[in-house]
Amino acid sequence: MKKEKILTELESVAEKLDIKVRHEKGDFAGGYCTKDEENLILLNKRHMIDRKINVLARELAKCDLAGMEISKPVLGIIESERKRASQIELEEISDSED
Repeated sequence: MKKEKILTELESVAEKLDIKVRHEKGDFAGGYCTKDEENLILLNKRHMIDRKINVLARELAKCDLAGMEISKPVLGIIESERKRASQIELEEISDSED
């Protein structure tokens, strides 16, 4: 699946969750935020498409996607980000116990 199509499908999933995706210029990593009671995921226009996909998938991985129609490749990317986030949390817990 082409990266542009993946990004478009991720944006569509966000839209179905009532989260607006905005591509902006600036000095920021990107991610979820709220502004004036509007749910947003900001993507940095200057980032490469792979980075935009990762940011969007990471933020969508935090959402309940049950019952949504999502293609297997895109769902795989979201699940990969979910697993990565869980692994990071486990590592942080382990580090804090030392």
